[in-house]
Amino acid sequence: MAQSGLPVLKGEPKRRALWDETGLAVMCLTPCILVLGFVIVYPLARGIYLSLLHYKLTDPTGPTLAYLGNYAAILTDSIFWEALQNTAIFSAASVALGFLAGLLLAVLLDRDLPGIRVLRGLSLVPWIVPYIVVAFLFLYMFNFDVGVINFLLRVLGLATENIAWLSSPRSAMIAVITANVWNQTPFYILMFLAGLQTIPVELKEAASIDGASPLQVFWHITVPHLQNIMVIATILMLIRNFNNFPLIWVMTQGGPINSTTTLVIYIFRLAFSEFNFGYAAAVGVLWLVLLMVITAWYVRQFEREMAL
Repeated sequence: MAQSGLPVLKGEPKRRALWDETGLAVMCLTPCILVLGFVIVYPLARGIYLSLLHYKLTDPTGPTLAYLGNYAAILTDSIFWEALQNTAIFSAASVALGFLAGLLLAVLLDRDLPGIRVLRGLSLVPWIVPYIVVAFLFLYMFNFDVGVINFLLRVLGLATENIAWLSSPRSAMIAVITANVWNQTPFYILMFLAGLQTIPVELKEAASIDGASPLQVFWHITVPHLQNIMVIATILMLIRNFNNFPLIWVMTQGGPINSTTTLVIYIFRLAFSEFNFGYAAAVGVLWLVLLMVITAWYVRQFEREMAL
């Protein structure tokens, strides 16, 4: 019996302790939830709302409700479709080339050799360099008159005259992809090297003793152990490349003739050059939905392969 004369219900102390823990968790998480809501939920909701408006600063009539008019205009916008194609080329090429280069270098650095730790540290330098610095670095490297790229091509006999890398629609995309791959390859190296360190050495030695070639060991042991890391790394880099603004803007500003204009560059132009915030928000919403669909499809395909 309790001091009040009322019986103590069985399990009441556990419920009270659980309630106390839940209340403490709510108190601790509430500030984080509020901050996330302010920096994520509100901008997203605001962007969706703006996409439903005819909101152009140069229009004196002010914002008016356009419903789905902005989305309908996108269907006949040739620049949008060109930007979408450029985004796909830039992102796919950057992810694929960075993935292959990072995996190859990670395998080479996963060895017990003298000075290997120094090489591992140096391999991360391009990842540390800020995007703006990388953009200016490759801007001068691909310069028509004094760029080192043209100099090396002439020295090696691969070109007889200078190439206008950043002034040609065909070569401008190659230049920005090259700069982007150089910058993001260390990320793949770091991720894959961490995964390679977790593979038991005995497993590789047993496969070699059983007669497996180095290529078979790599394909049947190394790759399966790195599958989860591969998915995470490629998704993160895909999102990063979709959002890549400073590198392209500094090197080409989306030119020449929109040949390097990606969706993020196009949205920037619509919002801050043409001041068409409603249409820019509509393009941004479609861009977000497209990225979510691609990510969900990619993860689903990976889960199916893992289930086999």
